[in-house]
Formats: sequence, structure tokens, C-alpha cells
Amino acid sequence: MDETGSTLLVAVLDRIIPRSGIMPGAGEAGVAAFVQGELAKDIELAELFAGGLGRIGASSRCRGAPFTELPDSARDEVLADIEAVAPEFFSALIKHTYGGYYTDREILRLLGDDGRPPQPSGHVIERGDLSLLQAVRDRGEIYRRA
Repeated sequence: MDETGSTLLVAVLDRIIPRSGIMPGAGEAGVAAFVQGELAKDIELAELFAGGLGRIGASSRCRGAPFTELPDSARDEVLADIEAVAPEFFSALIKHTYGGYYTDREILRLLGDDGRPPQPSGHVIERGDLSLLQAVRDRGEIYRRA
């Protein structure tokens, strides 16, 4: 992906998941590198993204400016149009944006996760209210033993 395509991708990612409080936008968080890595592994996905980003660029130019120069409201309109005319691309865009964002260690840390794998230590799980199962226990066995 060329520099112009990369700049466009970062701007698009920042509209999919914009900055909010201490949470960076997806483009700002470096999700473009994750997406580009996924595109490098799958030629069909790369072609889908090339076409989709091309449509975003063309739709933006029809509004009088490149996507990166449009106000946020116009960027959102462009993306809504793309979602309507290229749903397969838009679905892949959302999937890979969320995939890259919510697996990033810094994002997980900001969300309050310590970023360690769930095993072997395991995560702390809140103890449930097992009294809710009393009706099932009272019913007794409802199956035939084999």
C-alpha cells in the first residue's frame, strides 16, 4: 500500500474507532500496521481493500476534497455510503479494525486488562449466585441412565 493509501487507511480507521477520552483512535493506535499485515497474507482481502479504499477516495473527491481533508461529519457520510454500496468491504474493514484495536496490548491496558494471557494463571472470575440453580436441582434427574 502506498503512502497515500496508508494515510487514507489511518484516517478511515480513526473514524471507525475515534479517539475518546484516554482511548486513542484506531488509526492513532497503529491499527493500520495490523490491517496491512492481514492484507499481506490474503491477496483477495488485499484486492477487496484496494477497491474499497479507492471507492472511499472517489466518494470523498466527489464531495470536493480528499477524505483526510473532509470534516468528520462528511467523512462519516462517505463511510455510510461505502457501507451501502460495498458491504463486503465494509464488513471486512470493521472486522479487521476491531481485531487490530482490541488485541493491542496498550488498548487492553487502557481498558483495564493486564494484558496477560488467560492461562496458565487464569483470570479472576466473580463468584456467581448458585442459588439460581435450585429449581433445576429440585426437579431431580430427568434423563435415563445409560
